[in-house]
Amino acid sequence: MNTKTEKPSTAQNLNGDVGKKLALMADFGRVYTIVHNGQIMAPVHATMTLYEGLGHIYKQKGWDQDAQQKVDKYLITASGYKHLNKVASISLVTPQSVIVDGRPVPNPHIERNPRTKAIESVNIRRMGIGYSPTGNIVVIDKTLFYNVYTYFIQAIQAKMKRVEWKTENNKRVKTENKEFPDCAIYGIESEKPTRAGSWAFFATEPPLGIWVNYEDQATIDCLEEHTQRQRFGDRMAGTIVDRNILKDHPAIAAAQVFTKVGEGGTKASVDVYGYRADNSPRDISSIMRQAESGSDTKDFEIRAETITDVSPEEEQVAREEVAGDEKSENMGDPAKDQEPPPGFWKKQEGEKGGK
Repeated sequence: MNTKTEKPSTAQNLNGDVGKKLALMADFGRVYTIVHNGQIMAPVHATMTLYEGLGHIYKQKGWDQDAQQKVDKYLITASGYKHLNKVASISLVTPQSVIVDGRPVPNPHIERNPRTKAIESVNIRRMGIGYSPTGNIVVIDKTLFYNVYTYFIQAIQAKMKRVEWKTENNKRVKTENKEFPDCAIYGIESEKPTRAGSWAFFATEPPLGIWVNYEDQATIDCLEEHTQRQRFGDRMAGTIVDRNILKDHPAIAAAQVFTKVGEGGTKASVDVYGYRADNSPRDISSIMRQAESGSDTKDFEIRAETITDVSPEEEQVAREEVAGDEKSENMGDPAKDQEPPPGFWKKQEGEKGGK
C-alpha cells in the first residue's frame, strides 16, 4: 500500500491519553489513526471512496408521490461493501446449521428440482463478526430465505406495472400507458386469455395467478433472469445476505450515499471504522458457536434478524454481480474458449520467423 502522511494533529485515544492524529493517504482513501508514545494505536478511521464505474454504487430510481417527481438515490453494492470491509475487517462466517420449517438443517440448505436439478430455493444463515467504533465486538446474525419462483413472479409483476414516460415543457412526465401491455395479465387458471399471444399460467395466491405471454420480449427477459437465478441462486443468496450484514454492522453502517462527479466519474465517500484485532481464527470460531447457540454473553453484542424483504433492485444488482463474476471466472478457460480462426497459428509462426 502506497501511503503518505499529512500533518498530524492533537487527539485523544480511547484511554483518554493525549496523542497525535495521523492521516495516511492510501490508494483506496484517507486513513486516520492515533499515535501515542510513538506507537500506532489500534482504532482506525478511514474515508473510503466508492466509484460507480467500478460497481461500488448503483442508482435506484424512485417516485416521490407528494412532489410527483422522480427521485433517484445511490446505494452501495455488495462489491462496494467488500471494498469498505478492507478497513472494517468484519469476518463473514457460515454457521453449521440454519432453521428450516422449525428444525435445524445443514447450512446453507438448497432445494433443487428433482428432474432438472435447478435451484428452487436457498435458506442461508451468515454472521459478521467485527469491532464497533468503540472497540466492542458486535455479531450481525442474518438468515435469508431466497425463493427463485417468488422472484420470477416479482419480475413479471414489475414489467406489468411499468409505464411510459413523455417529455412536456422539458420535463419527464409519467403517463398512464403501460410500457409492456401484452406481457402478462392477472386471472384464474380455468380462464385462458382470449387476446393474441402464447400463454402460460403461474399461480400466486390460488385461485388467482398470472397468465404470462411467453412470446413477449419483456417476458423473455424475465425468463433469462430466471435461468440465472436457477444457476446461481446459492451465490446470489450469499451475496444478498453478506451485503445486508456489512450494511448493518456499526463499523460501516452506511446504506445510501451522496455522490459527486469528478475524476474517475461518479463517486461517493464513506467513513469506515476499524480496529486492530487480536482475535485468531479460533477466537472467531468460538464467538460464532456462542452466537449460533443463542447463549447469553457479556463479551459481545448479537443482533439477529431474518431478512424477509429484498427489493427487486437489490436482487437484480446481486444477480448482475454474480453473473459478472461468473463471466470473469470463465475467461481463459480452455474448455470453453473457441478455436482460433483458420491460419492463426501459421501466421503466428511466420511472425516469429521474421524476427
